[in-house]
Amino acid sequence: MFRPEPLNLQETNVDAGRHTSNSQSIEFGPWHISYDVSRILPSMCATKVVCERDDDQFCQFCTYSKELKIPHFPDMVFPKNRLTLAHKSGASINFNPLDALKRVASTVEPVEVSCSEVWMQARPYAEKLKKSFDWTFCTDYKGSISDNITVWETEESIDFELLKQKNQILFYHDLTLFEDELHDHGVSKLSVKIRVMPSYWFVLLRYFLRVDDVLVRSNETRMFHMLNTDYILREYTSKESSAKDLNMPTSHMKEADDVIPFLPVKEKITHKLHFNCSS
Repeated sequence: MFRPEPLNLQETNVDAGRHTSNSQSIEFGPWHISYDVSRILPSMCATKVVCERDDDQFCQFCTYSKELKIPHFPDMVFPKNRLTLAHKSGASINFNPLDALKRVASTVEPVEVSCSEVWMQARPYAEKLKKSFDWTFCTDYKGSISDNITVWETEESIDFELLKQKNQILFYHDLTLFEDELHDHGVSKLSVKIRVMPSYWFVLLRYFLRVDDVLVRSNETRMFHMLNTDYILREYTSKESSAKDLNMPTSHMKEADDVIPFLPVKEKITHKLHFNCSS
């Protein structure tokens, strides 16, 4: 459904964490759509003297350590990777790893299997919070929305037939927000894709979990906005299956797109996100 296309809109800047990041953006009607890409979160404090002053001028590592109540971060967190959709009315939506990780350990019971013990033992200080910590980093994060967006349940659904039509792609990117290989026992990954077409934009936020020979889970949020309308459709779908119930070789479960279509739906809900487009 998504096809990458090269852009000539690239610029380079230095973020507050003193790391170079790449940014690209597009003006789409009343929307300014942009993404930022940067490097992996450092494994320790980069400016200890500054961070110890406790004056809110923390490095990226210390910001995550203070904001998150989990004993360990995923192996790869991309703290400056962010997708932002800003409307001229002031309404905005963004997708970032920090807000997503704040949802860890508040969604489902952690997966209790033998490899979780190995994972815990390999990470200092994880043991003391073992009972309350989801080592798979499962999150039901649906994106961060501004206060001036109202959310309502709806029976209206996204027009997937429209999404299948082959039209010009004006803007595209696929961002990884975080990823962990679960000590070589699978994968836990959160990513977000944006596709802008001549008449609409579409976002897919996907959390994908595969614990080898145990289970496969996905939490997907799709957002669809037709140009010249005052709302966004947001569809959240949670799927899960044990590995044995899938009756599929492990080699066929490596890629999310190959296995997610076969997972049974556990939860599905659609919302309308309204904003004032007349401003």
